[in-house]
This record gives sequence, C-alpha cells and structure tokens, in this order.
Amino acid sequence: MSTLLWTFLVLCALWMALRFLPTGWDWHRPLPELIALIPLLAGPLMALTLWALLAAAWPQLILAVLLLTLEAIWQLPFLLRLPPRLLRSVVGLPVFSQSAPQNSESELQKSLRFMTLNCRYGKASAAAIVEAARQQNLDVLALQELSAELVASLESEGLSQVLPYKIVGPSTADDNGGFNALFSRIEPRVQQPVSVTLPASAVPVMTLEALGKTIEVASAHPKSPQRGGSNWGASILALTSLSPVAPLDPEQAHLSPQVPAERESVILGDLNSSIHHPSFRRLLSDGRLLDGAVSLHAGIHPTFPASWKALPPLIEIDHLLHSPGLRVRAMKSLLIPGSDHMALTATLLSSHS
Repeated sequence: MSTLLWTFLVLCALWMALRFLPTGWDWHRPLPELIALIPLLAGPLMALTLWALLAAAWPQLILAVLLLTLEAIWQLPFLLRLPPRLLRSVVGLPVFSQSAPQNSESELQKSLRFMTLNCRYGKASAAAIVEAARQQNLDVLALQELSAELVASLESEGLSQVLPYKIVGPSTADDNGGFNALFSRIEPRVQQPVSVTLPASAVPVMTLEALGKTIEVASAHPKSPQRGGSNWGASILALTSLSPVAPLDPEQAHLSPQVPAERESVILGDLNSSIHHPSFRRLLSDGRLLDGAVSLHAGIHPTFPASWKALPPLIEIDHLLHSPGLRVRAMKSLLIPGSDHMALTATLLSSHS
C-alpha cells in the first residue's frame, strides 16, 4: 500500500514538473495536452493527501501537501499580486504580468467592451452571438472557427446593425476548424485580413482609435496540438510579432522598464494554451503582452470544454492578451449554444503608470 501511494505521488510530481520544461520541449505530443491538465491534478492530490493521512504515511503526506501547495501557488497570480521573485521563479511569469495602477473615476467612464468565441466549426448559434453582442454592448467581437454559412447567418441576424465594421481572414489550407474574423462598432483606421505569418488560420487585425490611443486588435487561433505539436508551438510564438514594440531579450526583461509604445495591442482568441505551457509563458516573457485574467486578479476563467452537460468548463485556453498601456477592469465567460468553448468578455480601460 505504501509503495502504491509513493507511485501515485511520484507520477503526479513528474506530471507537474512538465511545467518547467524549456520552451520548445512542450511541442512534442502528448506533452501539450498533459500540461494543459496540470491544474486538474489538484483533485487526485487531495485524494492522495487523505489516503496518506488515514494510513498515517507521514513522508507521503508531506509530499502530497507540498504538491498541493505548489498547485495553489500556480493559481495565485489570478487572485493576488505576488512578490516579484515568487512570480518569476516559481510561477514563471514576468513581474510585468501584474495589474496596473487604478484609474481615476473620470477615466472609468471611458472603456471598450470585447468578446471572443471559438465557433466550433461554424456551429455556434448566430442568434446567440448577436444577442450577446447587444446585451454586452460590445465594441469589438473576435470569432474563430467561422464558416461562410455562419458569417451569412450573423448578417441575417443583424450583427452589422450592432457592429457595422468587419474584417474576415481568408480561408486557407492551414485553417484549423475555420477562419477568423473581427467585428467592430468603431470604424477602423486600418484593417488587414492577414497579419502575422503562422502555420494556422490567418490572423485578421483592425487598428482602432479609441481611449485616446491607437489600438491594434487581432483575432487569433493557433493550431491545436492534435494538428501537430510543432505547428501548435510555432503558432503561439509567432504572435509575439503582434506585440506593440520589438521584444526585449527575455533573459533581461525583468531588469528593463516598460517602454511606452506608439500603439497598444489586444489579441483575442482560442490560443489553445495556458500559463502552464512554457511556450505560452514565453509569449508573455518580455512584458509587452499581458494575460488579461492574470492582470485582473479576479480568478481563473475556464472556457473549455463548454459542451459537456455533466461537467463545467475545466481549463482556460481562450484569452485576451493586452499591452501594458491598457488595463482589464472586468472579465466573465458566457455560454453560447453550439460551441464547445465559452465566450470570454472583457472591459478594457486606458492605463497609466
């Protein structure tokens, strides 16, 4: 019995250790999938802790408690501002990942409302998407896994009356479930159906003048690991080129001040990754892009899977990334029938240091 308990605990420890792999090593399947499930190990670890306690297996109990503690620490950035050394060395995120100073009351009156949704091969309900756009008073909607039929249905449901401007990425051989698009209430200054080059669906972008800033917004969907681990990892890292300025050396980013950017960036989409993936943390490592849920400190926002009746969403793979000149004020998830992802909404403000 003692040997079996040790075996389970060591397997959990090795599984959790995958989080510390060098960037690129996580491109080998099934590592991306295993890393995505690391937060869910808290359940088995609690069972193993109880088992060790009832069996009076004190060494195993100590290990189980240590592993549970580490799981808890990895969730803390979603709730609290952490000491810089803990944030960087244990959690693996740069100091810049934490929230910006609070805005004044007058600044709180100015905000932008965003929503992103993976439409599951174009099967998401067009009526529900348009209703969400109205109810949430959206300024920008980013959709992934679109089909031509869903775009037509959105038009017939009146999306253009709510968000009259759109840019649709072209359908290509690299599409993973469909193409991406952006819809906006604000007339874009510039828009491109294709921006960054990556082995996945084309990433359309809009450049908006809002909040007294120039903001480049993108709808992105890196390939899922099931479509090739190297394509998955390369797609994530390619999004670095959408950051507002040239990235710093990641090894020196924690020593360098944030440099004011000529434009701000917002990347919305199903990024098929979480802060547990080394490649995703590398995307955030230079401090030019922040994960909205981490910078908000209001808890995690699981978005997948959303189509299982017996279980709630378990992992957070849909994201809003933003540059430091913007701040997330609120974030929540919404159920859209027909999709296997929750929609993610967020309110952004202009930030100041």
